[in-house]
Amino acid sequence: MREQFRVDLRGIVDVIGHHLYSSERVYLRELVQNARDAVTARAELGHDVEGLIEIEPAWGTYPLIVRDNGIGLTADDMRNLLSMIGSTSKRDDFAMARRDFLGQFGIGLLSAFLVADSIEVVSRSARTPDAPTMRWVGSSDGTFTIQETARQLPGPGTEVWLHPRYRAHRWCDDDAVRGFASEIFALLDVPVWVGDTLVSQQVPPWKLTPDEQFAWCQENFGFDPMGVIPLGSSSTDVTGAAFVLPYTAQPGYRTGDRIYSKGMLVADTDDLVVPRWAFFCRAVIDVGELPLTAAREGLQESRALEFARRRIGFRLLSELILVHGMYPKVYRDIVSLHADGLKALAVHESDVRELLRSTLPYRTTIGDRTIQQLVDTPGPVRYVSAADTYHALRDVAVHAGALLVDASGAHEADLLRVVDQDEHFREVTAHDVIALARPVPLADQRAVALIMKADRALYDEGVSVQVASFEPADRAALGWPADERSPVDVRGVLVLNASSTAVKRLLDARADTDITAPLNALYVTALLLGRVPPTAAHLALLRAAVADMIEARPT
Repeated sequence: MREQFRVDLRGIVDVIGHHLYSSERVYLRELVQNARDAVTARAELGHDVEGLIEIEPAWGTYPLIVRDNGIGLTADDMRNLLSMIGSTSKRDDFAMARRDFLGQFGIGLLSAFLVADSIEVVSRSARTPDAPTMRWVGSSDGTFTIQETARQLPGPGTEVWLHPRYRAHRWCDDDAVRGFASEIFALLDVPVWVGDTLVSQQVPPWKLTPDEQFAWCQENFGFDPMGVIPLGSSSTDVTGAAFVLPYTAQPGYRTGDRIYSKGMLVADTDDLVVPRWAFFCRAVIDVGELPLTAAREGLQESRALEFARRRIGFRLLSELILVHGMYPKVYRDIVSLHADGLKALAVHESDVRELLRSTLPYRTTIGDRTIQQLVDTPGPVRYVSAADTYHALRDVAVHAGALLVDASGAHEADLLRVVDQDEHFREVTAHDVIALARPVPLADQRAVALIMKADRALYDEGVSVQVASFEPADRAALGWPADERSPVDVRGVLVLNASSTAVKRLLDARADTDITAPLNALYVTALLLGRVPPTAAHLALLRAAVADMIEARPT
């Protein structure tokens, strides 16, 4: 007797054809997943039988067959497994249906309609010793038949027969099936055979030796990792391995990870399990019992997934801390390669910030210091956010014994500002050079005379001149120009170093000696040493000063 599917076919067509699956090849994964579920269900009955799944690819007019020795189906099972399917096209309802075995079998079986117009299921139940072999034939027109078949199976199990449509035969032939099966079922714990080839039960990457893991990463991900981080956790059944990238990746962007569910490949570029900030690695993971989407091609956002993600993030950070303590060179290599990205993430991610707080070195005038060491230093701690400014102030700060932090790298100044809760850090500019140098004013008649001459020589530059001693002695002057953009009259400054040989000669010069040229030269030189971009007028002033000094030099 022909019976009608108890489904809303419009919902089925919409979900399967447009919303549920990404490509036709998923039919094979779904059929093997159903077979594996059947094997698992039979084991739960207490039957001591080694599970087995066999796939025979389609050839010519011969169908594709997926065969298992699992729990099998009764006539009632066959009639009921479609009863919940298709009444809605919402993904959540399909996911709900998958929580029990029959619901999973029903949705998985329907995926076969992607490649065939009819599906034949021959099955014998393991629940009773004398169970008959039943035959279920479903058609894409919405009808199915159930009857006992004369061809009895020798034992419990199920065979699914697919006669692929003409245009879908390429998804079911030997090459396609072997390719799909080798990729999708490699880590399944149940033996899966395609013809005479075992395509499952491979050792998972996280159980390989370190050398084998490196080889696996090269073969599957295409790079030689800098290191491997195990991702197992005692608080979740999620397990795997993360491979540290040997090249700089874009912060906040991840290529995606290879995800398995109980050994079945789910996705090859998933970005939901590993935290997004872990851009420096790519992982292979088995998510265990984490709930999948209805199509089993991704994970549902859930509290369980969020918890697993946090545990993985904690594991990654813990491993980096361990590497920092035990293998400092390896850690330095990792941080050096991914420093910019890690610093960018640390500005927004507290977990990464806490790691870098005690491990990321900043260059300073008293040697490299971590953020934590700088926080522990009596403040205020001065820093500069421009490389030119640091080089302009460095020698002065070094001779003065002052701590100056070079925060000119990408995101370094932002990171200091984020951790600065009590104004411990203070940004300085080249205008703060006098505070660093701590010059001692020279108070004698020679200094007064020199200042008067300098004021006249540099009148057009709007510079206030001082004479004082500071270190280093070979730096003849400190200075910067007037700020023409300021709304108030902010004059430039020139501090002549009384400890400098050149300035000593100017101090000892006779009252009638014209020292305009050397003063102009010292002023422009001070600007250049201060990394102040010279203007055309400054360069002209320097050229004229040099020319005047050459002409004035006795021959």
